[in-house]
Amino acid sequence: MADQNAHIRAAIGRLLAEKTGVAVISMRESIAELLARTGAALAVENLQDMLLEMAEVRGMTVALDV
Repeated sequence: MADQNAHIRAAIGRLLAEKTGVAVISMRESIAELLARTGAALAVENLQDMLLEMAEVRGMTVALDV
């Protein structure tokens, strides 16, 4: 599970890096993109939590449009 979390966090980091300069990102679109990239078996709620945490650190806002 720890390896999977590291893989997902790396994917989130890449996704957020691609969106550098964007003030607000879509939760729905970001989660869909992460699921497509990683094929993660994590619950969507866990992905949302990780995305929110990592986006906040980067000063990005996530639109809760789920």
